Amino acid sequence: MKFARLLSIALVGAILSLNAGAQNAGPFLWTSYIDTTGNYSRTYSEASVVGRFTPGVAITVTRVQLQAAYGSSINDTECKPVPRIRVTDGTTQYALAIPNARESGSISVHADSGPIAVSFPANAKLILRLVPGQTGCYAGSINVVVQYSVN
Repeated sequence: MKFARLLSIALVGAILSLNAGAQNAGPFLWTSYIDTTGNYSRTYSEASVVGRFTPGVAITVTRVQLQAAYGSSINDTECKPVPRIRVTDGTTQYALAIPNARESGSISVHADSGPIAVSFPANAKLILRLVPGQTGCYAGSINVVVQYSVN
């Protein structure tokens, strides 16, 4: 009986330590949604904020991706420049363009930063911001995923 209890305690301890290690393994995700870019392209800066995140530890953003049901366009024509999403703490930043909708086939678009390494300190007040493109250029139904790891 003592052996079974000792074995149970050892197993619980092992599981808890594995769980603690997994919490720092990453990658972790910060996700946001933009219904239409027109809702975030006002002239004052707070209107362009899509999401906020304050990590309790230092992090490194390792990838930014987006999927839009409809890409950037002005009345079915390409935008120049296209709008972008930006991850920033006010000092360090990374931006990813929201591509133009394709003229033929599906109007949905996606973008991927590929592997990146943009570091932010603990308690950085991160903002996901929309940076407008050409006047009247809109995209919509955009899912944004920011992948990060703990430093």
